[in-house]
Amino acid sequence: MYNCLHSINSLYVEKTELGYNATPCCLYKEKNTTHVPNIQDLLDNPQINEIREGFKGDWKRPECMDCIMKEELGVKSKRQSSLQRRDDIITHWDIRPGNTCNLKCAMCNPWNSSKWYEDIDVFKKYSNHVINEKNRQARETIDWDWIYEKCIDKAEKIYIAGGEPFYMKGVHKFIKKLSQNEWNCKNTEVQIQTNGVSNTPALLNSLSYFKRLSFSISVDGWGNVNDLIRFPTQHSDFLKNTQELVDLNCMHLFFNITVQAMNLPNIDKLVTKLKENWNGIYDIHKLTAPNHLSVNCLRPRIVKQVLRETKVPELKTFYADYKFNKEGNARMKKYLLDLDTARGTDSKKIIPWCFE
Repeated sequence: MYNCLHSINSLYVEKTELGYNATPCCLYKEKNTTHVPNIQDLLDNPQINEIREGFKGDWKRPECMDCIMKEELGVKSKRQSSLQRRDDIITHWDIRPGNTCNLKCAMCNPWNSSKWYEDIDVFKKYSNHVINEKNRQARETIDWDWIYEKCIDKAEKIYIAGGEPFYMKGVHKFIKKLSQNEWNCKNTEVQIQTNGVSNTPALLNSLSYFKRLSFSISVDGWGNVNDLIRFPTQHSDFLKNTQELVDLNCMHLFFNITVQAMNLPNIDKLVTKLKENWNGIYDIHKLTAPNHLSVNCLRPRIVKQVLRETKVPELKTFYADYKFNKEGNARMKKYLLDLDTARGTDSKKIIPWCFE
């Protein structure tokens, strides 16, 4: 009996410059990931087979920390959701087509956002990763036809993330093609992760044919805090586009929040505003990289005050092990100032807590 079925009844499809990522789900944190050359190899390869067998035993492993933390908080985890589905067919899809994106978020990187190549010199200065200059072009080479054939009359849920899916031509074509199939329009839940500032009339029209729509909107602050982090975002566009997605009569609207040094004191305001304007359901995560934006880079006074006053329970769990990093604090300040120079922003004014 398996204690997690993600490697059996769902398929994680992430295309990188090394090939397709052979991992059971997006939350599985493995140091050394195997890549396979062809999309069909995701169904059967040594790494995924070993992971499947491992889930017959104790599932609580370091790679599964996100689910462990959620279940400790009494929140339904990704693992628990997988156990409620069939175990003999792939019904759920998690698709990451490439790095095409129109934003260059402060905590992101070139392999997840093609836009980041505009500030590649800043990235290189603060990262040890080797950047392959040949990959400056956006990466959109996923085998959509293979996915389409597997999804017809079978897919219960298709989740698409990026980059930015609303900015990807391949996603537009796939959704339009799938919208012509009556069974999928009626039964498939289409969930798209979006930055909330990239809507197009054509894609909104294709999506309108589906009866089961969900959107997960990435937002990391309210107002100019989000504009700074998720540059170049405009708050007015975020408000307008979010409402356009709501007006599609979507079943679920989620907000995806990543907590870090740039937004920790703004999280409570963000959560409050999301509740006031929409349904306020959010999925919140602790930033894992880069280290120079970790909450440990903030001064103790800032963190202690937030943890003392916050109404967001996840923050207390995330940072119970907070430890001030003096070197990280200095590196964070330099990084933010370099971004300001490259982008014409003003971090000291917008997020003053980072400069104490």
